[in-house]
Amino acid sequence: MEKLYLSKNIEKILDKLDDSRLGNKVGIKVHFGEKGSVTYLNPEIVKKICNKVKELGKDVSLVECNVLYRGSRTTREEHIKTAKEHGFDFAPIDILDGEKGERFVEVETKEGKAKLGKGIQNYDSLIVLSHFTGHIAAGFGAALKNMGMGFGSRAGKLHMHSNITPFVNKSNCIGCQTCIQNCNANAIKLIDGKAEINKNKCEGCTMCIAVCPQQAIGLPWEDETKGVLQKRIVNYSEAVMNLFGKKIVFINVLENITKDCDCFGIIQEPIMEDIGILTGNDIVAIDKASLDLIKEKGKDLDGQVQIDYAAEKELGSKDYEIIDLDK
Repeated sequence: MEKLYLSKNIEKILDKLDDSRLGNKVGIKVHFGEKGSVTYLNPEIVKKICNKVKELGKDVSLVECNVLYRGSRTTREEHIKTAKEHGFDFAPIDILDGEKGERFVEVETKEGKAKLGKGIQNYDSLIVLSHFTGHIAAGFGAALKNMGMGFGSRAGKLHMHSNITPFVNKSNCIGCQTCIQNCNANAIKLIDGKAEINKNKCEGCTMCIAVCPQQAIGLPWEDETKGVLQKRIVNYSEAVMNLFGKKIVFINVLENITKDCDCFGIIQEPIMEDIGILTGNDIVAIDKASLDLIKEKGKDLDGQVQIDYAAEKELGSKDYEIIDLDK
């Protein structure tokens, strides 16, 4: 039975942080939020965690990889600029896969090689600090997605997304070309005044869905499509765990919970009240507990495949106990 600690006070969470798992050079895996988003991870929480690590006498950096789609975090320079504009200016920022996602290291898993940002090799331990949100393709995003998708290099992210091809509902499309302007793969063109996606060119990043003002673009939600993506995310999480073993601590922030992830550069309204912050050492337990807490509040998000698959691969346990520090 894995013990997890819950509180709305980050100071109480830090008191329960298992610092025995931290080495001398700690990477805090975060998501800085796309430009235009306002509900991304609260930088004040991140700052307090950084200060805690520094007080332990350890080197600490905020670590992340570039995104696959065209946006404010596509290149290292723009990524760091966006991070600082969002308030993450209190610690070194290390974009692990280089200027344009070109630097990666291949790590073996049972399902083949995962391509992770090469800079991950410069760290001996991690704090995976995840903002819990819904997710258009994975059902929800928390520790598994933050670690698996987040540490994937550009080539790694392309591999994880490669089974998903959005489609255009022609009756809703007005031919505004917003999707075309935001397609990094040049996979969309206008035919007879309507957008059309070339499946052979599409990288599956789903940015077209995020930017379409008419909600004319969707995904083919066959179970296999969702399942493949979620399993690939888990495989990449396994690759990270193969590198670090037990030198990882997990923190999930269940605040400002939105329907879609922080990759969307749009203003989103939270779909529910804040729950608090969870910490623990088990990636499966903390994500399952987070999803269960959401469901207890009446919000039924998808994503069970990633939890079940991660447990099947023995990355962690689905059995947990939550200790509420506020009671």
